[in-house]
Amino acid sequence: MSLSLGHDALRNRCQTLAKRIADDLATRQLTTGHFEQPDFYAKAFAVNLWTRIDPVKFVPNIDRALDALKSEPRNKTYHREFIEYALLDTPGLSSENITDILRGTKQQCPDVANWQMLGLINRQKRKAGLTAKLLNHAHFGFILLRYWRAPVFMDRPDCFSAQYHAFCTALLSDSPNKRHQRTANRATKILAQLAGTHGFANLLGRGAGQSFGAACALYVLLKAGYRDEAGAILHRLEDAVLNAGELPLNLLAPAPLPENPGPENPQTPGWYSYNRHDDYLAFAGYWLLKASQLPAPKHIRSPASETASNKIVTQFSSSYYHAQMTLCGRQNFDVSGTPVIVSGQGKSARIFLPPTGGEQDAPSLYDEASQPLPAIGETEFARFLGARQISDNKIDVSFELAGIVGQRTIELQNARVIITDQVPGHEPGKVDLFRILIDGNIGLTQIAEDTIICPELGIKLTASTPLDMIPQAKFSAAGPATRISAKTGQGNCATLTISWGGSDA
Repeated sequence: MSLSLGHDALRNRCQTLAKRIADDLATRQLTTGHFEQPDFYAKAFAVNLWTRIDPVKFVPNIDRALDALKSEPRNKTYHREFIEYALLDTPGLSSENITDILRGTKQQCPDVANWQMLGLINRQKRKAGLTAKLLNHAHFGFILLRYWRAPVFMDRPDCFSAQYHAFCTALLSDSPNKRHQRTANRATKILAQLAGTHGFANLLGRGAGQSFGAACALYVLLKAGYRDEAGAILHRLEDAVLNAGELPLNLLAPAPLPENPGPENPQTPGWYSYNRHDDYLAFAGYWLLKASQLPAPKHIRSPASETASNKIVTQFSSSYYHAQMTLCGRQNFDVSGTPVIVSGQGKSARIFLPPTGGEQDAPSLYDEASQPLPAIGETEFARFLGARQISDNKIDVSFELAGIVGQRTIELQNARVIITDQVPGHEPGKVDLFRILIDGNIGLTQIAEDTIICPELGIKLTASTPLDMIPQAKFSAAGPATRISAKTGQGNCATLTISWGGSDA
Protein backbone atom coordinates (compact mmCIF):
# COMPACT_ATOMS: atom_id res chain seq x y z
CA MET A 1 0.00 0.00 0.00
CA SER A 2 1.38 3.40 -0.97
CA LEU A 3 2.05 6.12 1.56
CA SER A 4 -0.88 8.27 0.39
CA LEU A 5 -3.39 5.40 0.09
CA GLY A 6 -2.54 4.07 3.55
CA HIS A 7 -2.82 7.54 5.05
CA ASP A 8 -6.14 8.20 3.29
CA ALA A 9 -7.59 4.95 4.63
CA LEU A 10 -6.72 5.94 8.20
CA ARG A 11 -8.03 9.47 7.67
CA ASN A 12 -11.35 8.14 6.35
CA ARG A 13 -11.74 5.88 9.38
CA CYS A 14 -11.00 8.81 11.70
CA GLN A 15 -13.61 10.90 9.89
CA THR A 16 -16.20 8.13 10.18
CA LEU A 17 -15.64 7.96 13.94
CA ALA A 18 -15.77 11.75 14.29
CA LYS A 19 -19.08 11.89 12.38
CA ARG A 20 -20.45 9.10 14.56
CA ILE A 21 -19.54 11.09 17.66
CA ALA A 22 -21.10 14.27 16.23
CA ASP A 23 -24.36 12.40 15.63
CA ASP A 24 -24.27 10.85 19.10
CA LEU A 25 -23.73 14.27 20.70
CA ALA A 26 -26.66 15.70 18.73
CA THR A 27 -28.86 12.86 19.96
CA ARG A 28 -27.72 13.38 23.55
CA GLN A 29 -28.31 17.13 23.50
CA LEU A 30 -31.44 18.36 25.31
CA THR A 31 -33.75 21.12 24.07
CA THR A 32 -32.04 23.44 26.56
CA GLY A 33 -28.73 23.02 24.69
CA HIS A 34 -27.20 21.08 27.57
CA PHE A 35 -26.44 17.35 27.57
CA GLU A 36 -28.04 14.50 29.47
CA GLN A 37 -25.11 14.30 31.88
CA PRO A 38 -23.43 17.30 33.54
CA ASP A 39 -20.45 18.61 31.60
CA PHE A 40 -17.65 21.13 31.92
CA TYR A 41 -16.75 21.87 28.29
CA ALA A 42 -18.65 19.43 26.07
CA LYS A 43 -20.89 22.12 24.55
CA ALA A 44 -17.91 24.15 23.32
CA PHE A 45 -16.16 21.20 21.69
CA ALA A 46 -19.45 19.93 20.28
CA VAL A 47 -20.02 23.33 18.65
CA ASN A 48 -16.56 23.07 17.12
CA LEU A 49 -17.16 19.51 15.91
CA TRP A 50 -20.62 20.21 14.47
CA THR A 51 -19.40 23.38 12.74
CA ARG A 52 -16.48 21.61 11.09
CA ILE A 53 -18.48 18.55 10.00
CA ASP A 54 -21.74 20.09 8.75
CA PRO A 55 -22.75 23.57 9.98
CA VAL A 56 -26.05 23.37 8.06
CA LYS A 57 -27.17 19.97 9.35
CA PHE A 58 -26.25 20.80 12.93
CA VAL A 59 -27.31 24.47 13.01
CA PRO A 60 -30.11 23.88 15.60
CA ASN A 61 -27.67 21.99 17.84
CA ILE A 62 -25.02 24.70 17.46
CA ASP A 63 -27.46 27.52 18.28
CA ARG A 64 -28.82 25.71 21.33
CA ALA A 65 -25.32 24.94 22.60
CA LEU A 66 -24.16 28.56 22.17
CA ASP A 67 -27.20 29.80 24.09
CA ALA A 68 -26.49 27.28 26.85
CA LEU A 69 -22.85 28.37 27.02
CA LYS A 70 -23.92 31.98 27.58
CA SER A 71 -26.04 30.94 30.56
CA GLU A 72 -23.39 28.68 32.13
CA PRO A 73 -22.73 29.47 35.83
CA ARG A 74 -19.49 31.44 36.27
CA ASN A 75 -18.27 29.53 39.31
CA LYS A 76 -14.98 27.99 40.41
CA THR A 77 -15.55 24.87 38.27
CA TYR A 78 -15.83 26.87 35.03
CA HIS A 79 -13.28 25.35 32.62
CA ARG A 80 -12.42 28.59 30.84
CA GLU A 81 -9.18 27.36 29.27
CA PHE A 82 -10.91 24.39 27.63
CA ILE A 83 -13.98 26.32 26.51
CA GLU A 84 -11.94 29.19 25.09
CA TYR A 85 -9.63 26.80 23.22
CA ALA A 86 -12.59 25.14 21.48
CA LEU A 87 -14.31 28.42 20.64
CA LEU A 88 -11.18 30.13 19.28
CA ASP A 89 -10.68 27.17 16.94
CA THR A 90 -14.29 27.14 15.67
CA PRO A 91 -14.62 28.45 12.08
CA GLY A 92 -16.97 31.39 11.60
CA LEU A 93 -17.54 32.08 15.29
CA SER A 94 -17.22 35.82 15.82
CA SER A 95 -14.97 37.34 18.46
CA GLU A 96 -18.01 39.17 19.82
CA ASN A 97 -19.80 35.86 20.36
CA ILE A 98 -16.76 34.37 22.10
CA THR A 99 -16.38 37.45 24.31
CA ASP A 100 -20.07 37.24 25.24
CA ILE A 101 -19.73 33.58 26.24
CA LEU A 102 -16.57 34.12 28.29
CA ARG A 103 -17.63 37.40 29.94
CA GLY A 104 -17.16 37.32 33.71
CA THR A 105 -15.03 34.15 33.75
CA LYS A 106 -11.52 33.69 35.05
CA GLN A 107 -8.58 31.54 34.02
CA GLN A 108 -8.12 28.65 36.44
CA CYS A 109 -4.35 28.26 35.86
CA PRO A 110 -3.87 25.13 38.02
CA ASP A 111 -0.44 23.57 38.43
CA VAL A 112 -1.15 21.03 35.67
CA ALA A 113 0.69 20.91 32.35
CA ASN A 114 -2.28 20.66 29.98
CA TRP A 115 -4.13 23.56 31.61
CA GLN A 116 -1.01 25.73 31.42
CA MET A 117 -0.58 24.87 27.73
CA LEU A 118 -4.21 25.64 26.95
CA GLY A 119 -3.77 29.06 28.53
CA LEU A 120 -0.62 29.64 26.48
CA ILE A 121 -2.22 28.58 23.17
CA ASN A 122 -5.33 30.67 23.85
CA ARG A 123 -3.24 33.80 24.49
CA GLN A 124 -1.23 33.05 21.36
CA LYS A 125 -4.46 33.00 19.33
CA ARG A 126 -5.97 36.11 20.97
CA LYS A 127 -3.04 38.50 20.82
CA ALA A 128 -0.26 38.99 18.29
CA GLY A 129 1.59 42.05 19.65
CA LEU A 130 5.18 42.16 20.85
CA THR A 131 4.18 42.15 24.53
CA ALA A 132 2.02 39.07 24.03
CA LYS A 133 4.82 37.31 22.16
CA LEU A 134 7.30 38.02 24.96
CA LEU A 135 4.79 36.81 27.55
CA ASN A 136 4.10 33.65 25.53
CA HIS A 137 7.82 33.00 25.21
CA ALA A 138 8.27 33.33 28.97
CA HIS A 139 5.19 31.20 29.70
CA PHE A 140 6.42 28.40 27.46
CA GLY A 141 9.80 28.57 29.17
CA PHE A 142 8.03 28.15 32.51
CA ILE A 143 6.07 25.16 31.15
CA LEU A 144 9.26 23.49 29.94
CA LEU A 145 11.01 24.13 33.25
CA ARG A 146 8.08 22.94 35.33
CA TYR A 147 6.76 19.95 33.37
CA TRP A 148 9.15 18.93 30.56
CA ARG A 149 11.56 16.12 31.37
CA ALA A 150 12.65 15.18 27.86
CA PRO A 151 11.25 13.15 26.21
CA VAL A 152 8.12 13.27 28.42
CA PHE A 153 5.74 15.86 29.79
CA MET A 154 4.83 15.46 33.42
CA ASP A 155 1.14 15.69 34.20
CA ARG A 156 1.92 17.47 37.47
CA PRO A 157 5.42 17.96 38.89
CA ASP A 158 7.00 14.52 39.47
CA CYS A 159 3.90 12.70 38.16
CA PHE A 160 3.62 11.12 34.71
CA SER A 161 0.46 10.27 32.78
CA ALA A 162 0.61 8.87 29.25
CA GLN A 163 -2.82 10.35 28.57
CA TYR A 164 -1.84 13.89 29.52
CA HIS A 165 1.55 13.55 27.84
CA ALA A 166 -0.41 12.77 24.65
CA PHE A 167 -2.71 15.75 25.25
CA CYS A 168 0.22 18.15 25.76
CA THR A 169 1.97 16.78 22.68
CA ALA A 170 -1.17 17.23 20.57
CA LEU A 171 -1.58 20.84 21.73
CA LEU A 172 2.00 21.71 20.78
CA SER A 173 1.93 19.72 17.55
CA ASP A 174 -1.16 21.62 16.44
CA SER A 175 0.36 25.00 17.31
CA PRO A 176 1.79 27.10 14.44
CA ASN A 177 4.73 28.02 16.69
CA LYS A 178 7.84 26.24 15.37
CA ARG A 179 9.38 25.91 18.83
CA HIS A 180 6.21 24.22 20.05
CA GLN A 181 6.30 21.83 17.10
CA ARG A 182 9.94 20.89 17.68
CA THR A 183 9.15 20.00 21.29
CA ALA A 184 6.11 18.00 20.17
CA ASN A 185 8.27 16.04 17.72
CA ARG A 186 10.62 15.05 20.55
CA ALA A 187 7.65 13.98 22.68
CA THR A 188 6.00 11.88 19.97
CA LYS A 189 8.46 9.00 19.78
CA ILE A 190 7.69 7.72 23.26
CA LEU A 191 3.98 7.62 22.36
CA ALA A 192 4.88 5.31 19.49
CA GLN A 193 6.82 3.14 21.92
CA LEU A 194 3.95 3.05 24.41
CA ALA A 195 1.37 2.16 21.76
CA GLY A 196 3.57 -0.38 20.00
CA THR A 197 1.69 -2.95 17.95
CA HIS A 198 -1.13 -3.34 20.47
CA GLY A 199 -2.55 0.20 20.34
CA PHE A 200 -3.07 0.79 24.08
CA ALA A 201 -1.50 4.24 24.09
CA ASN A 202 -2.31 5.50 27.59
CA LEU A 203 -1.89 2.79 30.21
CA LEU A 204 0.30 4.72 32.65
CA GLY A 205 -0.78 7.27 35.23
CA ARG A 206 -3.87 9.40 35.63
CA GLY A 207 -6.68 8.70 33.17
CA ALA A 208 -5.38 5.30 32.05
CA GLY A 209 -7.35 3.94 29.11
CA GLN A 210 -9.59 6.96 28.66
CA SER A 211 -10.77 7.81 25.16
CA PHE A 212 -9.51 11.34 24.63
CA GLY A 213 -5.90 10.46 25.48
CA ALA A 214 -6.00 7.73 22.85
CA ALA A 215 -7.43 10.20 20.30
CA CYS A 216 -4.68 12.73 21.07
CA ALA A 217 -2.01 10.05 20.67
CA LEU A 218 -3.57 8.95 17.38
CA TYR A 219 -3.48 12.53 16.08
CA VAL A 220 0.21 13.16 16.78
CA LEU A 221 1.36 9.71 15.62
CA LEU A 222 -0.53 9.99 12.34
CA LYS A 223 0.85 13.48 11.81
CA ALA A 224 4.42 12.34 12.50
CA GLY A 225 4.20 9.35 10.16
CA TYR A 226 3.90 6.52 12.71
CA ARG A 227 1.21 4.89 10.58
CA ASP A 228 1.27 1.40 12.13
CA GLU A 229 1.06 2.70 15.70
CA ALA A 230 -1.70 5.16 14.76
CA GLY A 231 -3.61 2.36 13.05
CA ALA A 232 -3.31 0.19 16.16
CA ILE A 233 -4.79 2.95 18.35
CA LEU A 234 -7.57 3.54 15.84
CA HIS A 235 -8.45 -0.16 15.99
CA ARG A 236 -8.83 0.09 19.79
CA LEU A 237 -11.14 3.10 19.43
CA GLU A 238 -13.26 1.38 16.78
CA ASP A 239 -13.39 -1.84 18.77
CA ALA A 240 -14.57 0.05 21.87
CA VAL A 241 -17.35 1.72 19.86
CA LEU A 242 -18.40 -1.69 18.55
CA ASN A 243 -18.57 -3.13 22.08
CA ALA A 244 -20.19 -0.13 23.80
CA GLY A 245 -22.48 1.16 21.06
CA GLU A 246 -20.78 4.55 21.27
CA LEU A 247 -17.32 5.81 22.14
CA PRO A 248 -16.99 5.02 25.86
CA LEU A 249 -15.07 7.14 28.33
CA ASN A 250 -12.84 4.17 29.20
CA LEU A 251 -11.54 2.05 26.31
CA LEU A 252 -10.30 -0.69 28.65
CA ALA A 253 -13.79 -1.50 29.94
CA PRO A 254 -16.12 -0.54 27.07
CA ALA A 255 -19.78 -0.84 27.96
CA PRO A 256 -23.03 1.05 27.29
CA LEU A 257 -23.37 4.16 29.45
CA PRO A 258 -25.48 3.43 32.56
CA GLU A 259 -28.03 5.89 33.94
CA ASN A 260 -25.77 6.99 36.78
CA PRO A 261 -22.17 6.85 35.51
CA GLY A 262 -19.37 7.74 37.86
CA PRO A 263 -16.54 6.44 40.00
CA GLU A 264 -18.86 4.84 42.57
CA ASN A 265 -20.77 2.81 39.98
CA PRO A 266 -19.33 -0.72 39.43
CA GLN A 267 -20.46 -0.47 35.79
CA THR A 268 -18.07 2.41 35.12
CA PRO A 269 -14.53 1.43 36.05
CA GLY A 270 -11.81 3.80 34.96
CA TRP A 271 -13.78 6.93 35.95
CA TYR A 272 -12.58 9.57 38.38
CA SER A 273 -14.79 12.04 40.25
CA TYR A 274 -14.20 14.86 37.74
CA ASN A 275 -14.86 12.81 34.57
CA ARG A 276 -17.78 13.78 32.35
CA HIS A 277 -18.84 11.46 29.53
CA ASP A 278 -19.91 14.18 27.09
CA ASP A 279 -16.75 16.20 27.74
CA TYR A 280 -14.56 13.28 26.73
CA LEU A 281 -16.86 12.31 23.86
CA ALA A 282 -16.73 15.77 22.28
CA PHE A 283 -13.03 16.18 22.98
CA ALA A 284 -12.15 12.84 21.36
CA GLY A 285 -14.31 13.74 18.37
CA TYR A 286 -12.43 17.03 18.03
CA TRP A 287 -9.02 15.33 17.75
CA LEU A 288 -10.34 12.53 15.53
CA LEU A 289 -11.70 15.07 13.08
CA LYS A 290 -8.39 16.96 13.11
CA ALA A 291 -6.62 13.66 12.45
CA SER A 292 -8.89 13.07 9.46
CA GLN A 293 -7.78 16.39 7.98
CA LEU A 294 -4.02 15.84 8.25
CA PRO A 295 -2.00 15.86 5.04
CA ALA A 296 0.05 12.77 4.29
CA PRO A 297 3.42 12.90 6.09
CA LYS A 298 6.57 13.09 4.01
CA HIS A 299 7.95 9.89 5.53
CA ILE A 300 6.60 6.77 7.22
CA ARG A 301 8.43 6.20 10.49
CA SER A 302 9.93 2.84 11.33
CA PRO A 303 8.40 0.98 14.27
CA ALA A 304 9.60 2.36 17.59
CA SER A 305 12.46 0.74 19.45
CA GLU A 306 11.31 -2.32 21.41
CA THR A 307 12.95 -1.25 24.67
CA ALA A 308 13.18 2.36 25.76
CA SER A 309 13.32 3.72 29.29
CA ASN A 310 14.21 6.84 31.22
CA LYS A 311 14.16 7.97 34.84
CA ILE A 312 10.39 8.42 34.74
CA VAL A 313 9.05 5.61 32.55
CA THR A 314 10.42 2.14 31.98
CA GLN A 315 9.39 -0.15 29.13
CA PHE A 316 10.25 -3.63 27.99
CA SER A 317 8.97 -5.49 24.94
CA SER A 318 9.47 -8.97 23.55
CA SER A 319 7.61 -11.18 21.12
CA TYR A 320 5.51 -12.42 24.07
CA TYR A 321 4.52 -9.31 26.00
CA HIS A 322 4.94 -5.59 26.58
CA ALA A 323 5.57 -4.10 30.04
CA GLN A 324 5.33 -0.45 31.10
CA MET A 325 5.78 1.18 34.48
CA THR A 326 6.13 4.62 36.01
CA LEU A 327 9.03 5.02 38.42
CA CYS A 328 7.75 8.08 40.29
CA GLY A 329 4.51 9.69 41.40
CA ARG A 330 2.51 10.99 44.33
CA GLN A 331 -0.86 9.25 44.35
CA ASN A 332 -2.17 5.77 43.61
CA PHE A 333 -3.20 6.70 40.09
CA ASP A 334 0.33 7.94 39.33
CA VAL A 335 2.15 4.71 40.15
CA SER A 336 1.71 0.97 40.22
CA GLY A 337 3.52 -1.60 42.30
CA THR A 338 3.70 -3.85 39.26
CA PRO A 339 4.17 -3.01 35.60
CA VAL A 340 1.17 -2.86 33.31
CA ILE A 341 1.52 -5.88 31.01
CA VAL A 342 -0.04 -6.42 27.59
CA SER A 343 0.24 -10.02 26.40
CA GLY A 344 0.69 -10.76 22.71
CA GLN A 345 0.99 -8.63 19.60
CA GLY A 346 -1.26 -6.56 17.37
CA LYS A 347 -5.05 -6.72 17.41
CA SER A 348 -5.10 -9.96 19.41
CA ALA A 349 -3.02 -8.49 22.27
CA ARG A 350 -4.74 -8.53 25.67
CA ILE A 351 -4.12 -6.62 28.87
CA PHE A 352 -2.94 -9.10 31.51
CA LEU A 353 -1.77 -6.91 34.41
CA PRO A 354 -4.02 -3.83 34.12
CA PRO A 355 -3.53 -0.25 35.29
CA THR A 356 -4.47 0.02 38.98
CA GLY A 357 -5.33 2.70 41.48
CA GLY A 358 -7.59 5.65 40.97
CA GLU A 359 -9.14 8.82 42.30
CA GLN A 360 -8.42 9.26 46.00
CA ASP A 361 -9.89 12.75 46.50
CA ALA A 362 -13.43 11.37 46.43
CA PRO A 363 -15.07 7.98 47.05
CA SER A 364 -14.52 5.63 44.14
CA LEU A 365 -14.11 2.04 43.06
CA TYR A 366 -10.44 2.27 43.98
CA ASP A 367 -8.87 2.27 47.42
CA GLU A 368 -5.60 1.27 49.06
CA ALA A 369 -6.49 -2.39 48.55
CA SER A 370 -6.40 -1.88 44.78
CA GLN A 371 -2.69 -1.07 44.91
CA PRO A 372 -0.78 -4.26 43.95
CA LEU A 373 1.57 -4.27 46.91
CA PRO A 374 1.79 -6.43 50.07
CA ALA A 375 -0.70 -5.95 52.91
CA ILE A 376 -1.67 -7.32 56.28
CA GLY A 377 -5.18 -8.70 55.84
CA GLU A 378 -7.64 -6.04 54.71
CA THR A 379 -6.61 -3.44 57.27
CA GLU A 380 -3.00 -2.40 56.65
CA PHE A 381 -1.76 -1.75 53.13
CA ALA A 382 1.71 -1.03 51.78
CA ARG A 383 2.49 2.51 50.65
CA PHE A 384 4.57 3.01 47.50
CA LEU A 385 7.79 4.85 48.34
CA GLY A 386 9.67 4.85 45.05
CA ALA A 387 11.16 2.82 42.22
CA ARG A 388 14.42 2.80 40.31
CA GLN A 389 15.75 0.94 37.32
CA ILE A 390 18.71 -1.22 38.30
CA SER A 391 19.45 -2.39 34.75
CA ASP A 392 17.77 -2.56 31.35
CA ASN A 393 15.41 -5.27 32.57
CA LYS A 394 15.34 -5.00 36.36
CA ILE A 395 13.36 -2.60 38.57
CA ASP A 396 13.57 -2.15 42.32
CA VAL A 397 10.44 -0.94 44.17
CA SER A 398 10.44 0.17 47.80
CA PHE A 399 7.32 0.33 49.96
CA GLU A 400 6.37 0.77 53.59
CA LEU A 401 4.06 -1.59 55.48
CA ALA A 402 3.18 -1.06 59.13
CA GLY A 403 6.31 0.97 59.73
CA ILE A 404 8.67 -1.45 58.00
CA VAL A 405 10.26 -0.81 54.59
CA GLY A 406 9.97 -3.69 52.13
CA GLN A 407 11.42 -4.31 48.71
CA ARG A 408 10.07 -5.68 45.46
CA THR A 409 12.33 -6.64 42.57
CA ILE A 410 10.85 -7.02 39.09
CA GLU A 411 12.92 -8.75 36.41
CA LEU A 412 11.70 -8.62 32.81
CA GLN A 413 12.98 -11.44 30.59
CA ASN A 414 12.08 -12.49 27.07
CA ALA A 415 9.36 -14.96 28.09
CA ARG A 416 9.18 -14.40 31.85
CA VAL A 417 8.48 -11.74 34.45
CA ILE A 418 9.90 -12.53 37.89
CA ILE A 419 8.59 -10.64 40.93
CA THR A 420 10.31 -11.06 44.29
CA ASP A 421 8.86 -9.57 47.47
CA GLN A 422 10.77 -9.15 50.70
CA VAL A 423 9.33 -7.68 53.90
CA PRO A 424 11.89 -8.08 56.69
CA GLY A 425 10.91 -7.88 60.34
CA HIS A 426 7.33 -9.09 60.03
CA GLU A 427 6.11 -12.32 61.58
CA PRO A 428 6.13 -15.16 58.97
CA GLY A 429 2.68 -15.91 57.62
CA LYS A 430 1.31 -12.54 58.65
CA VAL A 431 1.88 -10.56 55.44
CA ASP A 432 0.07 -11.16 52.14
CA LEU A 433 2.78 -10.83 49.49
CA PHE A 434 2.36 -9.88 45.82
CA ARG A 435 -1.39 -9.09 45.79
CA ILE A 436 -1.10 -8.41 42.07
CA LEU A 437 -4.27 -7.76 40.07
CA ILE A 438 -5.00 -9.63 36.84
CA ASP A 439 -7.67 -8.56 34.35
CA GLY A 440 -10.87 -10.23 35.54
CA ASN A 441 -11.99 -10.98 31.98
CA ILE A 442 -9.17 -13.49 31.60
CA GLY A 443 -9.79 -17.07 32.69
CA LEU A 444 -7.37 -18.48 35.28
CA THR A 445 -7.16 -22.02 36.66
CA GLN A 446 -5.25 -23.06 39.76
CA ILE A 447 -3.72 -26.48 39.07
CA ALA A 448 -1.55 -26.72 42.18
CA GLU A 449 -1.00 -24.81 45.42
CA ASP A 450 1.82 -22.84 43.84
CA THR A 451 0.70 -22.83 40.17
CA ILE A 452 -1.98 -20.99 38.20
CA ILE A 453 -2.41 -21.20 34.43
CA CYS A 454 -4.11 -19.05 31.81
CA PRO A 455 -4.76 -21.39 28.84
CA GLU A 456 -6.30 -18.56 26.77
CA LEU A 457 -3.04 -16.59 26.66
CA GLY A 458 -0.56 -19.40 27.22
CA ILE A 459 0.62 -17.99 30.56
CA LYS A 460 1.67 -19.82 33.72
CA LEU A 461 2.21 -18.34 37.18
CA THR A 462 4.37 -20.25 39.63
CA ALA A 463 5.53 -19.22 43.09
CA SER A 464 7.97 -20.32 45.75
CA THR A 465 5.06 -20.50 48.18
CA PRO A 466 1.34 -21.41 47.93
CA LEU A 467 -0.82 -18.93 46.04
CA ASP A 468 -4.26 -17.61 46.90
CA MET A 469 -6.50 -16.58 43.99
CA ILE A 470 -9.60 -14.44 44.58
CA PRO A 471 -11.71 -13.62 41.48
CA GLN A 472 -13.25 -10.12 41.27
CA ALA A 473 -11.50 -9.12 44.48
CA LYS A 474 -10.91 -5.51 43.48
CA PHE A 475 -11.20 -3.07 40.60
CA SER A 476 -8.61 -1.99 38.09
CA ALA A 477 -9.03 0.57 35.31
CA ALA A 478 -10.07 -2.36 33.10
CA GLY A 479 -12.84 -3.50 35.48
CA PRO A 480 -13.11 -6.23 38.13
CA ALA A 481 -9.77 -7.92 38.74
CA THR A 482 -8.59 -11.26 40.08
CA ARG A 483 -6.13 -10.93 42.95
CA ILE A 484 -3.14 -13.26 43.39
CA SER A 485 -1.42 -13.23 46.78
CA ALA A 486 0.74 -15.48 48.94
CA LYS A 487 1.74 -15.93 52.56
CA THR A 488 5.17 -17.17 53.50
CA GLY A 489 5.07 -20.10 55.89
CA GLN A 490 8.51 -19.18 57.11
CA GLY A 491 10.93 -16.41 56.29
CA ASN A 492 9.85 -13.13 54.74
CA CYS A 493 10.61 -13.49 51.04
CA ALA A 494 8.77 -15.05 48.09
CA THR A 495 9.12 -15.16 44.30
CA LEU A 496 6.40 -15.23 41.65
CA THR A 497 7.22 -16.12 38.04
CA ILE A 498 4.91 -15.27 35.14
CA SER A 499 5.95 -17.23 32.05
CA TRP A 500 4.78 -17.41 28.43
CA GLY A 501 4.95 -20.22 25.93
CA GLY A 502 5.56 -23.13 28.31
CA SER A 503 4.04 -26.53 27.60
CA ASP A 504 2.13 -26.50 30.89
CA ALA A 505 0.33 -23.21 30.23
